[in-house]
Amino acid sequence: MKKSIILFLVFSFLFVQLNGCASYHRQFANRADMGMFSGCISGMIAGGMLLNLPGAGMGCILGTGAGFFIGERIDKKVGTRREALMKHRLKDNEEKLLVDEHSITPQNAPVSSTIKTSVQYTIITADEDKKITITEKRILFNEKTGFVQLDERRVLRTQGTYESTYTFVVPENVSRGDCQIITTISDDTQTKTIVSHFTVV
Repeated sequence: MKKSIILFLVFSFLFVQLNGCASYHRQFANRADMGMFSGCISGMIAGGMLLNLPGAGMGCILGTGAGFFIGERIDKKVGTRREALMKHRLKDNEEKLLVDEHSITPQNAPVSSTIKTSVQYTIITADEDKKITITEKRILFNEKTGFVQLDERRVLRTQGTYESTYTFVVPENVSRGDCQIITTISDDTQTKTIVSHFTVV
């Protein structure tokens, strides 16, 4: 009975992490996926070999925790094409990629703390049915570590306004002082670069 309950908890926990919340689209970075699945699988193998099923549960929970620690993406569509066209006029055959706003919190943080960086951008074209492939890239710059790529992905978007958020943990090897998050949003013809700052204390 105890083993059945633990197995149920393991797979329920895994299912929740994969599906996220219905109100937004959650997608882990590659290393986050690796943390969750490797932790779960290795824990289950160890649990099975030792006939100690709690090992599986602990492997899943700790592995998922490691995934969150490395980085996480959250996507939300916050505006439709029609709403975007009310703010931005288009010429014939024109395609627009516009950065509306960006933020980073907190502004001051020690190493190993969590930083959340968000960018809100709009994509619209004259062809209302066209979908656009967007590349999002985030790079951390610090005087000690130099340039460190945090995240990169390509995603196919319908037209409208999106809020793209990436959460990560400040690496332990960065020096105190100014850090920059350089975010680039690009399609096939345009690139927008946003530089946000926070201070390592």
